[in-house]
Amino acid sequence: MRTLQDTKPIWHALIWIAGYIAIVNVGDAVSEAIGIASAGTALLLVVYSLALLGYLRGANRMRFYGLRRAEPGTMRLTAFYLPLFALTLFQYAKGLNSDLDAQTVVIACILMIGVGFVEELIFRGFLFRAVLAKKTVLRAIYLSGVAFGFGHIVNLLRGYTGSDQLIQLVAAIVIGIALGYVVAITQSILPGVLFHILFNISGALTTHDVVWDTVLVGAMAVVLVPYIVYLHRVLTRSTGQPATCADTIAPAAATK
Repeated sequence: MRTLQDTKPIWHALIWIAGYIAIVNVGDAVSEAIGIASAGTALLLVVYSLALLGYLRGANRMRFYGLRRAEPGTMRLTAFYLPLFALTLFQYAKGLNSDLDAQTVVIACILMIGVGFVEELIFRGFLFRAVLAKKTVLRAIYLSGVAFGFGHIVNLLRGYTGSDQLIQLVAAIVIGIALGYVVAITQSILPGVLFHILFNISGALTTHDVVWDTVLVGAMAVVLVPYIVYLHRVLTRSTGQPATCADTIAPAAATK
């Protein structure tokens, strides 16, 4: 696997993505077997997260894949992620799900911590860097963002309806692109991990309603499309031209 990091980085990313999908489906089966919703999935994702951390630490690739602090001066260039973090609050407008008990809430939080960490690492870490090794930073941003969105299609296997899936697909692509830009600017996936966890938790703890979810996607577009345009300008001002090496992005951005 470590050899693939350098020789075939796309395959390296896809293998870890496939592993994640398999873990989630096995976890769902285990959860159903023991009769505690999401418990098996949450546990397996914690194990998978620890395995990923050990793998990267052993290969000395933590910083390379964005498990590091943001480059100095770059957080302000992203407006401190405030448009993204605002989205975590939007979902609470739907109201908290009163049917959730303490055990369900704890399991949901553990599950979303695992999901947020793993998805950011494999999509904004592994896949982003893999595309960047061959293509421009803009292709890395958009390809990893679209792949992130379409990766959610597997939720059809988890009982999601077609309308639920469409809403999630659109939201995930837009969010994925925005997160790709901020990773390109800051060189860190950690703020995105925090956002992803908080956003998923707010979705897990609030009521589910197709109308409200559709409204939320519209709100995301209103917030994130201008934010993406702004981030695009920041990135192009920092680099002059789309770069093929992300390591040149953040130092240039920090001087602006």
